[in-house]
Amino acid sequence: MEKNTTVTSRANPKIQIHVTAGHFASASAHRNNFIDIFDLKCRSSAAKEAARELSKFYLANTVVDMIVCMDGTEILGAYMADELLQAGSGVINQNSEIYVVTPTLRADHHYFFHQSVHEKIKGKQALLLVASMSTGATVSTVMECLSYYGCKLAGISAVFTTVPSINDVKINSLFTNFDIPEFRYYDPSECVLCKKGRKLDAVFSSEGYNKL
Repeated sequence: MEKNTTVTSRANPKIQIHVTAGHFASASAHRNNFIDIFDLKCRSSAAKEAARELSKFYLANTVVDMIVCMDGTEILGAYMADELLQAGSGVINQNSEIYVVTPTLRADHHYFFHQSVHEKIKGKQALLLVASMSTGATVSTVMECLSYYGCKLAGISAVFTTVPSINDVKINSLFTNFDIPEFRYYDPSECVLCKKGRKLDAVFSSEGYNKL
């Protein structure tokens, strides 16, 4: 594993992520970089800056009733809700209410919302927020979940994505693979690093990584 490098947002120099090169594995994928966005999810000042930038895509033209948070982005989602509800000329959601919610993952790898929140989300305009997106598989599953509850997709936001759009819905993000051009994501059976004989450095999830 190599030392962290810092990547700064082109839109806002106060927004940064940290990248560690190595051989990382999860249950479903391998990658050659771990992208650390812990500060943007958990440090209040960084999360506020990130929320401000992500909200700009929706302030004047998108009705948002709820923000669906994945990968531990609830703090970021709450700050986004505050931004979208601010008073100002052209702000479409002011004087409204925005729920910040997270679906539950079932054993069969499908998502659902508990009965107690059904009436609060049914038929609402949902903004989907994720930390990192490499294939879009998880987002597609969450979109199916939202459709089941009659929710309409207001937009998709990510801190980092290699996927520009899903089902013709543009992904609005702070960072893309243009910012980290060396980033690669592999199916475990097709991992280039494994084929070269490089051992795994760590296992990763949306929460972080642990060295082996």
